[in-house]
Amino acid sequence: MNIASRSLCPILFVTFLASIGSGCSLTEPVAVADTPPLILISLDGFRWDYLELADTPNLDRLITTGVRAEGMIPVFPSKTFPSHYSIATGLHPGHHGIISNNMRDPRWPEPFGLSERDQVNNPRWWGGEPIWVTANKQGLRTSAYFWPGSEAPVQGVQPDVWFPYDGAVTWEHRVDTVLGWLDQPVEERPNFVALYFEEPNTASHDHGPEAPEALAAATAVDAAVGRLSDGLAERGVLESTNIVVVSDHGMALNDEERVIVLDDYIDLSREETFEIGALLQIFPAPGREEEIYTALAGAHPNLRIFRPEEAPPEFHLYNHPRLAPILGSPDPGWEVVPRAMVESGRFIRGDHGQDPSHPDMHGIFIAAGPAFEEGTTVARIPGVDIYNILAAVLGIEPAPNDGDPARVTGILKND
Repeated sequence: MNIASRSLCPILFVTFLASIGSGCSLTEPVAVADTPPLILISLDGFRWDYLELADTPNLDRLITTGVRAEGMIPVFPSKTFPSHYSIATGLHPGHHGIISNNMRDPRWPEPFGLSERDQVNNPRWWGGEPIWVTANKQGLRTSAYFWPGSEAPVQGVQPDVWFPYDGAVTWEHRVDTVLGWLDQPVEERPNFVALYFEEPNTASHDHGPEAPEALAAATAVDAAVGRLSDGLAERGVLESTNIVVVSDHGMALNDEERVIVLDDYIDLSREETFEIGALLQIFPAPGREEEIYTALAGAHPNLRIFRPEEAPPEFHLYNHPRLAPILGSPDPGWEVVPRAMVESGRFIRGDHGQDPSHPDMHGIFIAAGPAFEEGTTVARIPGVDIYNILAAVLGIEPAPNDGDPARVTGILKND
């Protein structure tokens, strides 16, 4: 466990460089005792229609007493780290800088990757202002049990309590730890809690998004949400606690017939293909950029190839300097890979990262508690809008962000 010191910003300072949103609030500190706890829960890869396909009685109960969006539209690329950090900051990856699960930055020799602990913990990668930083700056206490970005001191601030990610930690232990935090006296308990579960993402990758194993994983993680709700109810605080359940993205079904083989169009070295699969990042060897781009652009009807400055506006990449010189986005359900991977027999049954406008990429948004409307369904909402909702529930001033409050009417009481 790590304890991060809290600091209040005396002046407003906003910088628009590689990312925006490092603003410091000018509002008065929020009265801690008057702020009902807010718990933000992520169910990784929980596609929007799992609520119908899987047995989810606990999420169904939250929906009955709260608000459900028809879906949550992730950012591009619809991958774990970019989407989670966009939910936390209200910024698109082109503004907060986490442009994929794997990145290079021209200023630094070390690449960023999910398993590169030194880089995940390094604040230089993380732009914007996540909700726990906004809350801490304005006098609230925050805790996180795994959330991308919480392991690094963003603007020198981390949650008051946080843990380095460890998938071996049981879901029961995570839930019971959160309940223990809320058992503390009101002047000591966290006002904001982030809680992460890695399923049904893994099962969907391994078996396919609608396979029995994936639906069983969705039911299992629903049970973890039920353990939390039941624990709050036993303490008599369920109705006074705000709960927001999201997922970072959905999942598309892959098929061996829907594979785009790079070698059919151009010879690439391992060093040039930095990322493959649902997102293609190519760093051409010196002098090869035009050759590679010409060979791939328009080569396959299910693969969109573009340079950073040519990225579709709806992807909101803003020509970020961490983008590879050549990018490729296959259609959902398609993978772009080298021939060696095809011949190895390795095949991922479900994947995500493609165009977030496709329904298969959509996740969930469910919210219940005293701040939210009851028994309401709203239209699909972009993930970048969630940050403003969280800030409103906590009664704090949000940092500059890409969200649009007009898109989330009907979710909060008295909005």
